[in-house]
Amino acid sequence: MIKYLKQYRFYIILFLFLLIPVIAIDTSTRAPRDYRLYDKMILGITSPIQTAISWSLEQFVSGFHNYIYLFHTRQDNLALTEENRKLQGTIASLKEAQNENLRLRKLLSFEETYRFESVVARVIAKDVSTEFRAVRINRGENSGIQKSMAVVTNEGVVGRVLRTTRDTADVVTILDLASAIDSIVERSRARGIVEGKTDEVCELKYALRTDDIIPGDQLISSGLGGVFPKGVPVGTVSRVFKRKFGISQDVEVRPSVDFSKLEEVMVVTKAESQVPAHPAPAAPAETKGKRKGTE
Repeated sequence: MIKYLKQYRFYIILFLFLLIPVIAIDTSTRAPRDYRLYDKMILGITSPIQTAISWSLEQFVSGFHNYIYLFHTRQDNLALTEENRKLQGTIASLKEAQNENLRLRKLLSFEETYRFESVVARVIAKDVSTEFRAVRINRGENSGIQKSMAVVTNEGVVGRVLRTTRDTADVVTILDLASAIDSIVERSRARGIVEGKTDEVCELKYALRTDDIIPGDQLISSGLGGVFPKGVPVGTVSRVFKRKFGISQDVEVRPSVDFSKLEEVMVVTKAESQVPAHPAPAAPAETKGKRKGTE
């Protein structure tokens, strides 16, 4: 008997697995009052199995739903991250546009204050050589810009146009050794020529040793020559050294313009002194006549 059970154990187990669900289904269709003894035995045997199978199925379905949910959540997170990057880029662009508008408003206000005609340009390059301290702007001959025109910002004097092309112009700044701007000390009205010295400072030349100049004095353009409008800030006196002999003094000047942050400039195409005034009406000609007794 045991020999046959071992020999056919696979088929016996398979038969029991097929028989138990059938009996369980048959048992479950009956009312509890109709249960017979073997029904109760079957229920006692199959109930833990059904519970285990039911729990396993629930865990599988729950895990599958969670996986699907997490997959969609991951996809949503990726989409939100990409959208957040785009929004951050948009915000940065709007902030830059706002800052640019503020700078341009200051330039326009500066133009109205000093009464000159100008062309607004953007700095597109800076000269890195040691021979010239210059910048390049994105306006040229097509915009009416010519050589030697003054270049300013709302902070003060930048320099003057050195050379031009159809669409660009090179501007030599006041830091360049070849730059020279006739200037006035705003407080004492002492005069001199501001010339470039280093990458950060200029010097006021030809100031008399007797002139009243002290650190902190503001220098403005004198307006001589009609290139720069009169009264435009040039720089601030940072150091003064008076010799015991000679006729001049050494004056170091820090420019009003921060060239490390220079972005937009104005090229003065016509200063106030260059704007033609309305001609006065001609006086009526006197009637010529001969006096009595004269030819």
